[in-house]
Amino acid sequence: MQYNLEGIRLSFLPMHPSFPLRIFYKTLVLGFLGTLAYSPIRSETLSQYPAAIHIKMGADSNLCGITTPSVKPAHKIGLIVWLHGGMRSANHVKGAEAHRAILPFINPKAYYLCSPSAFGGEDWLTPQGQAHIEALIGYMLAHYPIDSANINMVGVSDGTLGVIAYSTQGKRELRRRILISTFPQIVLPVESLGGRLKFATGTWEFLQGGQDRLFPVNQVLPYLKRWETLYSNAHLHFFPDGEHDFSFYSAHAPQLITGFFEVLTKPTTKTVKSK
Repeated sequence: MQYNLEGIRLSFLPMHPSFPLRIFYKTLVLGFLGTLAYSPIRSETLSQYPAAIHIKMGADSNLCGITTPSVKPAHKIGLIVWLHGGMRSANHVKGAEAHRAILPFINPKAYYLCSPSAFGGEDWLTPQGQAHIEALIGYMLAHYPIDSANINMVGVSDGTLGVIAYSTQGKRELRRRILISTFPQIVLPVESLGGRLKFATGTWEFLQGGQDRLFPVNQVLPYLKRWETLYSNAHLHFFPDGEHDFSFYSAHAPQLITGFFEVLTKPTTKTVKSK
């Protein structure tokens, strides 16, 4: 099955020139390995979900993964889009199963889940990578009973950069964003952070560790604290002993992650400041 990408126009969001290349290249080498280090998924949770559906869409046949709820919903429910790390690796099919790392923390009746693939030449910061995200969300809305006001996005490592990029230029409004182990200044200098109306919609949850092997805490933490100051809908969850990989947070903060995906009943209150 294919999804028509014709008409999608997205601008390239480049790496900011002030970002140190040594950290960037280290991320490329280690990020892929880090995102594979998920904690074991509880079998009793997985047993409530159908197997992932693998689908290729677009002119470049981007491989995506989809997991449906355990029972057909009686009304429209939410969508969780997962953006994996290691976005410039040679692996073209990471999206097939990537989103299933979050299944132990999700009510099996409450959400549809999906994940596109990114890889070298078509990473999350390129027009092609952003088109993959847009096309998959469009496909999910067209084929499943999904509430378009309840689209959520999770990014791990450089997948978080894709969340920021989509929040800057994406077509859909996001209700909740979870960014695990991020380095936002790769794509957005701190002087450009304020006054972004799209950033004031929905919520931002940052899980960041003091022992991150890729992203220096002394550079990331001040940036994220500034983000909290500018946007009342942003929340930093800092773990002094936290590591880079999702496995750390799944082991040490399961209740926090589960809480992010409890069914929301009220619109998010948000404000935005220019400076």
